[in-house]
Amino acid sequence: MSGYTPQGLTERIGEARRADGAAHVTAALARYGAGLVAGLPWTVRGHRGHFRLGGEEYPYLFHRYKATWLTERAVEVPVVQRLVDRQPGRVLEVGNVLSHYRPQEHTVVDKYEHGPGILNRDVLDLGGLGSFDLVVAISTLEHVGWDEEPRRPDAAIEALTALRAMLAPAGRLVLTHPVGYNPHLDGALRGGTVPVMRATALRRAGRTRWVEVSPDEAWRARYDFLLYSARAVVFLEVT
Repeated sequence: MSGYTPQGLTERIGEARRADGAAHVTAALARYGAGLVAGLPWTVRGHRGHFRLGGEEYPYLFHRYKATWLTERAVEVPVVQRLVDRQPGRVLEVGNVLSHYRPQEHTVVDKYEHGPGILNRDVLDLGGLGSFDLVVAISTLEHVGWDEEPRRPDAAIEALTALRAMLAPAGRLVLTHPVGYNPHLDGALRGGTVPVMRATALRRAGRTRWVEVSPDEAWRARYDFLLYSARAVVFLEVT
């Protein structure tokens, strides 16, 4: 299998124009540009404002790497980083995300990204790493099998099964999932093919604002393929 290369902006604009019309695309790109400029000053501080999820308050993440304030990274990273910080045992992160925003000490596996401390292993081939008290994946598993050739829609479900087997007794597997990117995995997570113990959700409510909603409401959101950003994210603890 080869790694996935996202469509270029020109191709994405063309598809969006055919689907939604030129006026919609022009407005979306203008909002993105304005939001990009508006958020840059706040990257010095690292955050601006707060959001709530599951009874806790978190600061939004404003970071220049991938302009987090314009994507789901603004809320995913703070939530998962707090889980990692609170876990005294062994932690595994599938997909290298957290280290882009702060130095980390846990184990990280990423099939394609190279860097210090990153194990270049396929999520379906993690034998020998032992068991973990917490396994996290930030907007990663929806790409497994889906953005590879040949496409294997069930590969992400197989990955979840493999990761569950790596949990220590009382261990937790937590993932963030951008709704609408991978409809096959959406259906598995929503319909019970993958057993979910706890689910919470956030939905975009403005350029840089997110609000907590029910998972049922979040599952109805469309993914923004023009800008590669989610309009809703579900936070799932898989049993």
